[in-house]
Amino acid sequence: MTTVIPARQRTRNAELIRELYGTLYRERRFEEAGRFFHADCVEHDPGDWRTSDRTFPALRADIDHLVAGNDRVMLFATWTGRSRSGTELRLHTAELYRLRDGRVAEHWSVVDRDVLVGHGVDGGPDRSGQPAAPGLHGPHSDTERANAELVLGAYRDVFSEHRLELAERYYHQDYRHHNMRTDAVPDGLDAFKAFFADNIAAFPDLVTTVDHIVAADDRVMVFVTWTGTLTGAWSGGGPSGLPLEMRTCDQFRIERGKVAEHWEVVDYLALGRAGLPTP
Repeated sequence: MTTVIPARQRTRNAELIRELYGTLYRERRFEEAGRFFHADCVEHDPGDWRTSDRTFPALRADIDHLVAGNDRVMLFATWTGRSRSGTELRLHTAELYRLRDGRVAEHWSVVDRDVLVGHGVDGGPDRSGQPAAPGLHGPHSDTERANAELVLGAYRDVFSEHRLELAERYYHQDYRHHNMRTDAVPDGLDAFKAFFADNIAAFPDLVTTVDHIVAADDRVMVFVTWTGTLTGAWSGGGPSGLPLEMRTCDQFRIERGKVAEHWEVVDYLALGRAGLPTP
């Protein structure tokens, strides 16, 4: 039986987050933060670079993609501005908000910390310490649940169990790939399999954990933690024997039961600290 979706709730939550970005991160009216955040909001990414003009004066953010699923809104944002020294900043992040009674009650993020460190800003620890909330929350249609299971299956079979021969079960042959920072991974299933074969050779113990998942219509977005040890060579680096704990946010567009398009934000600082060059 198909579940009735609270479309109005999703729309209201999406509109609230868009208004939050317009007010706080474009107009820089931080005195109005109480309109958007509960006083007891749990902040899992306490970095103040978003709101401190001491670091990046006139910093602004634009929402690139947004998926609203019941009480959760996940998005990609591009932050632009200049440092105090005048150096241009362009930073990609992924943000997850849990809403309660019309305001944000909890916030997580994936930040490309490599860019922050390049501007002299502390990138924070490799280990996030952010509690996961796996699984879908609230009512979803049968299609949305099937799409979520498809994505979870890909992380289990292809990325954690390294069964690249099963990739065609989850991805269309001509699927399109978009990295918010680099075009290192070309389009198409064959290129995808070759790219991750090299990844797995470099990190033979690579495992993925889906920490958060949001599904709406034909979209699925996830926060993922990648762990492993760089015991092989890849992309001009290694083997270093160093551990990897890298976080990504991935958005998938599902078409006819398989992934047709994929976007990602990657914490490249973690990759660099494991001993590999970053793009």
